Amino acid sequence: MMSILAGGAVALAGRLYAGMDNKLAAAILFSFALYMVCLFSLDLFTGKIGFLTDRTRPVLWYGQIFLGNFIGAAGVSLLCLAADPGIQGIASGMIDAKLDIPLWSLFARGMLCGFLMYIAVVSWKKTGSPLGIFLCIPMFILSGFEHSIADMSYMVMGLRFDFLGALLVIALGNAAGSILLHCLKNGIMKPTDR
Repeated sequence: MMSILAGGAVALAGRLYAGMDNKLAAAILFSFALYMVCLFSLDLFTGKIGFLTDRTRPVLWYGQIFLGNFIGAAGVSLLCLAADPGIQGIASGMIDAKLDIPLWSLFARGMLCGFLMYIAVVSWKKTGSPLGIFLCIPMFILSGFEHSIADMSYMVMGLRFDFLGALLVIALGNAAGSILLHCLKNGIMKPTDR
């Protein structure tokens, strides 16, 4: 349930972003999704996967979160589509643009998003302040990086299931970026005890 709610929160933010002309304001407001996830301790794949190497949860748990996020994002996206059928064309156009990008580039964009998602979550955990969230989320959006759960919502709103393969590449990129940064932080960058 916590992963379904997290996916739904991202889909609400995705609907807002897709429907706004002012992309700077939309990117800032998109931060609502991760803020809700952190505030209510929801389970978001891109917020949790970086901690995989801590081995506090089985690998299957992360897959269940991804599936729950998909269910939540799809459900809310279908509600958004029912509320405003015109959003389908906008979301489909967004998917068209993403499908024009080579898979290796989507993976790299997913990794870069993973870095920023990890920084945002760690910032929240360390300070309890949403500042890191409201800096990192607009940064990845305005940079054109890819967030797999947000892309789920655009895929469903646009009824573009031909994007599923690319979505999985993006999810792997999100995971790789977040895990890599966590390992660097706790390995190479961790100060030695003296």
